Amino acid sequence: MEHVTHSSISGCATTVFPVKSKALSCLQRDPRFPNESSELVAKLYWPEETHQSEPDILNEVYKIAQTYPDMRGHIPELVWFHQFQETSMSKIRVALGLKDAEQAEQGSRVLYVIVFRKLIPITTLSGKEFLAAWWQVVKCHRALWKGGVLHWDVSPSNLMVYCLCGQFIGVLSDYDLFLSSFKRDGPRGLERTGTLPFMSKNLLSPAAMAGKVEHMYVHDGESLIWVLTWVCL
Repeated sequence: MEHVTHSSISGCATTVFPVKSKALSCLQRDPRFPNESSELVAKLYWPEETHQSEPDILNEVYKIAQTYPDMRGHIPELVWFHQFQETSMSKIRVALGLKDAEQAEQGSRVLYVIVFRKLIPITTLSGKEFLAAWWQVVKCHRALWKGGVLHWDVSPSNLMVYCLCGQFIGVLSDYDLFLSSFKRDGPRGLERTGTLPFMSKNLLSPAAMAGKVEHMYVHDGESLIWVLTWVCL
């Protein structure tokens, strides 16, 4: 079975692979999402428990999309998710007597499984098809920023597409590192997250590594340009 493992500077051991489910396939389709694919993929990852969960962030993203047309059709469809609370590292640490309850929560991670409607990597496109889909993602990203959400990990693996009426539609995916202005219990603006080759050079400076450079919209914009350059080369 094909699968993809995604790594970043602040990774969650993310693995994505195709799945089949009669129950999920029979669910009524959400009219907000025009992706007509009947195929599903599962995302397994280990986010920090203190961070805002990706399903919660996606709920915010879906609300923002109601205000900004540039986002509609350009965000992934969450079909189902589950948090395996028994895998909490803090609980395991306490049970083994390694740390007390307060110390155990620091950096503790927990296993999540999220099922999405299947998308296609944008790197499978070329020429005008790629440029059109890439520009749609750029506009979606800008609308998210206007709505109060910053993406922290713009990279080729997070830019996807689906086919609708013979045209490829760009999608900005992977929301587990997003920073929301509505609920800032996730990574702060001074932390370094992202996929190293596509990060802004300003975020890789000694000052940034020391936590003295805030992650801003312009840094994600530079990452989008690096993705464009990398694909074109």
